[in-house]
Amino acid sequence: MQGFLKPYQVEQIKKKYPPGTRIELDGMDNERDMPVGLKGTVQYVDDAGQLGMSWDNGRTLSLIPNEDRFHIIQAEQKKEQEENQIRVLVVEPGKTPYAKQIENDYRAMQKLVDGCIEFVALPEPDCHLYCNDEGKLNGLPGNRRMDHGDIICGTFFICADDGEGNDISLNDKQLQYYTERFQEPEQYTDEEAHHFEYEIKVMPPASNDMEDVLRMLGFLGGNDEMER
Repeated sequence: MQGFLKPYQVEQIKKKYPPGTRIELDGMDNERDMPVGLKGTVQYVDDAGQLGMSWDNGRTLSLIPNEDRFHIIQAEQKKEQEENQIRVLVVEPGKTPYAKQIENDYRAMQKLVDGCIEFVALPEPDCHLYCNDEGKLNGLPGNRRMDHGDIICGTFFICADDGEGNDISLNDKQLQYYTERFQEPEQYTDEEAHHFEYEIKVMPPASNDMEDVLRMLGFLGGNDEMER
């Protein structure tokens, strides 16, 4: 029997076997349908330090550390972790870009840009960037100027698209292109970085003369006359 575990020992078990950990059974005494080699997934660790399991044969029998015999399937764990990661190019203010493996999850993306993420399309096909959607409002430092003239404030990262709206890793060619594109850090004043441009349209005053209205809208020159 395992006996009573102290709280710190239970915490150690929880850290070692987080939910999602894949387990292979090496032996469990006096249990039918639990053969050696059976695989399962950890669902939780209870306050007694027992592993709540979902076994591949449909059973949910818990594992008791130091009593039942089992091990973590390292190769399977590593493969699952790698499949949920993408390679991106991170561009921070005042620094040269660098490649990084990140979790393909919005929470990891928000952490990287220090806030809610905003999607920004890039002119090159199959690539886009994510930045802090309140970078200017929160006074984050100016980072890089985009091709359309706007300045991204705060850290942003670039990833690729699979054509169906899913984020995927940059390939080597894309990574090299954007590394060179944003290689040199750029410096901007707060006024430059946090400037918003608004398009203001002035409506012409009311007029009963159709020729005057067309002239103010630019359809007629100063001396042009309407065809009658």
